This record gives sequence, structure tokens and C-alpha cells, in this order.
Amino acid sequence: MTTKTRWWWIRHAPVVNPEGKLYGQLDLDVDLSDGVKVEALAKVLPENAVWVTTSLRRARETADRLSALTPSERAIDEHDNLREQSFGDWEGFCWEDIPGAVRETFWQDPANNRVPNGESFADVVTRVTETVERLNSLHTGRDIVAVTHTGSIRAAITHALGGDARTGLSFQLAPLSLTRIDAIHQDENVWWRVSGVNLFGEHE
Repeated sequence: MTTKTRWWWIRHAPVVNPEGKLYGQLDLDVDLSDGVKVEALAKVLPENAVWVTTSLRRARETADRLSALTPSERAIDEHDNLREQSFGDWEGFCWEDIPGAVRETFWQDPANNRVPNGESFADVVTRVTETVERLNSLHTGRDIVAVTHTGSIRAAITHALGGDARTGLSFQLAPLSLTRIDAIHQDENVWWRVSGVNLFGEHE
């Protein structure tokens, strides 16, 4: 017997960040003023889905706005393992504020190099994968709407494509974009299918 669990990954609305700082897990304000785009996105989301997000304001408030426009039978659950990548000591700084030699070392392997007192993207893949697999088992056969962050969505794509962290960094995701990933359950096996990335999004 084959069953499909449908994941609807949404990147939060734009953050208020005029200086272009690295924000990672900083809790910045979100700009939800584009009601036309929010409503257009809500119209394509499934009814009565399982909704998940994180406790960071930009994701939580985006999820609240979208879910209010989409009939749902349950509250939105917060899962902080789906948070954005932690940029540790670099959060709150612009890239040009970071010493050149440090930046060059990081960019030699951005998938696996850890930011000082922060995470590597590979670390994000590990924690997101654990949560995705758990929710996938808990809600098999359901629609799951996950309103999260660029890093966590890239991690979900990475997991679906085999787990190489370098793969996920190849994808660019716009605010309020939709990424669709399906889990195909067949007997004891789960097969992943990416059916669309950066849908409805406009790059910053």
C-alpha cells in the first residue's frame, strides 16, 4: 500500500533589516504588509492541514496570518529544531564587518564549516532531518504546512535529495515562497519527491 505525506514548506515574510545584517536566530520584526501576496499564497494551501512553525517572530507571525486565511482543525505547533541556522558570534553584523581571512576560511566549505559559537549548515540538516522524520511518522498521509526559514527549508530539500549538505545550499528561496516536498510511504520504505521550489516567490 502506498501513502503520501505532503509537505508545504513556506519561507516567512520579509524581515525588517534595512542594514542587511546577518540575523540567523535573532528575533527580528517581520513585514506582512503585502496582503495581496499573503492571500494569494494562502489560497493554494490545503485545508485541515497540520501546521508547524518556530518560535521566532518572523515565522510565527507569518504562520498565524496564513493559517487565519486557511481552514484548519488544529493549533499551530512550534518546533525549534526547525529554526534558522545559528550564526553565533556573527549575528548582528554585516558580512563586511567580519575579518576577510575569517570569511575566506568559512567560504572554503560553507556547508560544513561552523560559525564561531554557531552552527554549520550540516548541523542544521541533522536537526531538521530528525524533526521531519518524526513528524512524517506522526502525521503519515496528512498535509503538513511548515512555515519556517531559508536554512530549514534548504535542509529539508537536502534530506529529500539524499543528505549532502552542499546540495541544499544551491537553492535560493524568496520570502513567502512555497517549496513542495512529498514523502511516499510504501511498506517500510519512504521515498522523497521534490515537486517544486521557490514557488510564488520573488527574489530579494
